[in-house]
Amino acid sequence: MKDRRHHKRYKVDVMEINVKMVLSKFVKILDMSISGLLLQIDKRLSVCSQYTIKLEGKGERLTVKGSVMWSLLSESMAHSGDVIPIYKTAMKFIDDSKEKINEIENFIKVNKRDVDIQVNLNSPNGLRNFVRVRIKDTEKAILDVPESFKVKNLGLSGMLIESENSLEIESKLSMEMNLTEDKSIKLLGRVTSCLQKQYNNLETYDIGIEFIEMPEKDKEILVEFIRLLDKNSSFQAINA
Repeated sequence: MKDRRHHKRYKVDVMEINVKMVLSKFVKILDMSISGLLLQIDKRLSVCSQYTIKLEGKGERLTVKGSVMWSLLSESMAHSGDVIPIYKTAMKFIDDSKEKINEIENFIKVNKRDVDIQVNLNSPNGLRNFVRVRIKDTEKAILDVPESFKVKNLGLSGMLIESENSLEIESKLSMEMNLTEDKSIKLLGRVTSCLQKQYNNLETYDIGIEFIEMPEKDKEILVEFIRLLDKNSSFQAINA
């Protein structure tokens, strides 16, 4: 979908319209076993929530899904004048298939620190132990974190969303937006602007999104939704 400036946008901040997207966060792996891992992240994760973790090291790549066992504040750090909380989070791996366990075990063997080289992942009876070891290049892990953002205004070519965190301009993100209880659309959006806002000591960001790809059936749903907004005089039209 091309960005056409003459398309109207409508203030929809009185409606419960949210857009969901998966953001990738760099995390630090503290230690790891074939059953799970302990990581550091600047966000508290909900217990029992599930995430995808991508690890890379020595030419090896590993993608695993984990469930959060606990997430606790461990320290804080200063960054650009702000204090950022750091959480320790324990996750257990969900996929316990033989193939995935072998894949995890191989990644650990290749990437564990030299001091841990002598660690035996198997007990004398041949069964795998759940011993935890530290991994080299621990900052090369990425955690996929689903987040929800409030839609403030909406049009055929784009929208304005509100976020507690900034997004990189020109980044492209896959999104899903729930327009009503039974209608949602999927799209690929491009971040066109990111403006910091301050209200009652609360810092937020107004983020402009341009729609660049959308399935035809979802375009039809959006067009119909915008048509209904246009008919309803209670929704204020603004310039895109």
